[in-house]
Amino acid sequence: MNEGILLLPKLTDINSVVQILQAAVVLDNSLKAYDESMQYAERMYALGTDSFSVAKCTGIADIIEINFLRGENDRARSLVPEAIKVCDATGSKIITLMIKAMAAIDLVDSGSAELGISAGIPLLLEFAKSNQTSDFVTQLEDAIARAYLKKNDLVQAERYALQAYQSAKLEDVVQLMEKSSETLAKIKRAQGNMASALDYYDINLALKKKVLDDQLHKNLAYQRVKFDTQDKANQLTLLEQKNKILRTEKQLEQKNNQNLLMLIALGAILMAVLAAWSFKTLKQKNLFRLSSQIDGLTQVSNRSHFVACGMQQFDKSAGSISVILFDMDHFKNINDSFGHSVGDWVLKSVSDKVKALLPKAEMLGRLGGEEFAICLPKFDQHQALALAESCRAAIAAIDSNPSGFAFPITASFGVASCGMRELKEFEDTLAAADKALYFSKTEGRNRVSLYQ
Repeated sequence: MNEGILLLPKLTDINSVVQILQAAVVLDNSLKAYDESMQYAERMYALGTDSFSVAKCTGIADIIEINFLRGENDRARSLVPEAIKVCDATGSKIITLMIKAMAAIDLVDSGSAELGISAGIPLLLEFAKSNQTSDFVTQLEDAIARAYLKKNDLVQAERYALQAYQSAKLEDVVQLMEKSSETLAKIKRAQGNMASALDYYDINLALKKKVLDDQLHKNLAYQRVKFDTQDKANQLTLLEQKNKILRTEKQLEQKNNQNLLMLIALGAILMAVLAAWSFKTLKQKNLFRLSSQIDGLTQVSNRSHFVACGMQQFDKSAGSISVILFDMDHFKNINDSFGHSVGDWVLKSVSDKVKALLPKAEMLGRLGGEEFAICLPKFDQHQALALAESCRAAIAAIDSNPSGFAFPITASFGVASCGMRELKEFEDTLAAADKALYFSKTEGRNRVSLYQ
C-alpha cells in the first residue's frame, strides 16, 4: 500500500489512482484504522469530475461504510441519498446496491426490524439478478435473519441465517462466519434447541478467537510497517542533514573538492558493482530454484516439487481434491524402435497437450520416465474422471508424423479422490490412483479407471 501511495503523484490514469486508493481503504478498514481510510476515501471522492465520476461514486460509498464502521451512523445515513444519486448517474449499479444494503442493515441494527426486512429482501433479489457476489449480500442476509428473530419468526430467521453462514463459509470470510454463527446460536436458543445452540456458540467462540488472532497479526504487521516507514523517513532526514554539512564543508574547504568528487565517484562505482553482483546472484538463485523444481525435458514440475505441492494442497484443502496418474503405453517400444530423441519428443508433446487442458500448468508433474501425475484441488471424482478422459483423448489424437515416424501414442489413466475409502492423505490418494492405473494397464491400456 505504501509503495502504491508513493506512486500516486506520478500517475495520470484516474482508474489506476482509484484502484490504489480503494486498496488502501480496504486495508485500513480491516485494521480498524478508520481515520487513515477516511483520508483516502475523501481523496478519492475529490477526484470526481464529470469525466471521472466513478471515482466520486466509489469514494462516497467508502465514506458511508467507514462512518457506519466507526459508529457515526447519523452522518452515514445523511450521505446515502446523494451517494445513490451519484452512483446511479454513473451506471455503477452494484455500488448502488451496496449502499442500499448498508442502509438496510442499519435499519435492522437501529431497531427497525420490519423496515429492514422490507428494504433488504428486494435488495437480495437485485444482487441475484446482477449475478454479483459480495460480502454485503452475506451481511444483508445476516441482518434480515436478526430482524426476523426480533419479530420471533424463527423459521425465516433460521433460513436467512443459514444462507449467511453458508455464504461466509464458502467464501472463507471468517468475520462474517463469526457473526452469522452467533445469529444462528441465538435462533437455536429461541427455538429451544439448546444442543444446536451450544454447538453454534462453540463455533462462534472459536471463530471469535481466530478473528482476534488475525486482527492482532494484522495490527502487528501494520505497526511494523509504520515503524519501518518512520525509520526510513528518519534516515532520509539524517541524510539531508549530512548533505547540508557536506555542502557547508565544500564551501569552506575548496581545496578538498577534488578528493570529495573522487570519493563520490568511488562510492558510485562500488554501488554499481554491488548492484550488478546482487542482480547476478538473484538471477542465479532463481535459476537454481527453477532447476530444482522443474523437469528439464517437459518443463513441468519434477517429482519432488509435485509431491511437496500436492501435500500442501491436501493440508489446506477443505473440500474435494483428486489425483490423476497416467503412464504412456508401450513407451519402451517407442524408444527401442525409433530412438530416445523420438521418445523425448513424445513426452514433450504429451505434457504440452495435457497442460493445455488444465486450469493451472503447475498442477502437472512428471514423476519419472513416462509417468505423470495431476493434482486437482476442488475436483470431485466425476470432474476428475471427465478431465482424465479429455487428456486420454487428446493424447490419442497426437499426430506422430512431425517426429519423422508414424506410430500410435496412447496413455493409461488412474483416478482417485480424497474421501474415497478413507483416503485422507496425499500419499494414500497417489497410491490409490496408481492402483487404478495398474487396472487400466491390465484391462488393455488406453483407458481411464477409477479407484474403487
